[in-house]
Amino acid sequence: MGVTVHAHWVFIADGADDLFGYCDKVMQALLDQERCVTGFADSAVSADAGRRVMEIEADISSDDLSHAIAEGHAAVRAALHSVGIGTPEWPTHGEAMSLVLKDLRTEQLV
Repeated sequence: MGVTVHAHWVFIADGADDLFGYCDKVMQALLDQERCVTGFADSAVSADAGRRVMEIEADISSDDLSHAIAEGHAAVRAALHSVGIGTPEWPTHGEAMSLVLKDLRTEQLV
């Protein structure tokens, strides 16, 4: 695999009475995706009940950045759908790519 991306999604829980129960279901669905999607790994779900926020993180490896982003978005969206969470305003691939930092340079710190 040519590139590995660490992706992070933040969702506002709208109307979920049992946020932690939803997070457990989403985590299981993400583990199912890890078994099915090559390169999708190390997924995690966290919740902040006070802010009503669910966060998902995962690593996605693929031949190039665009494909890694597409695979990660598809896997997370499929996991959400499998537990009954709709994604009507899910960003297009182009919108997702426009949010990705693509020109990073590293320098050795002295």
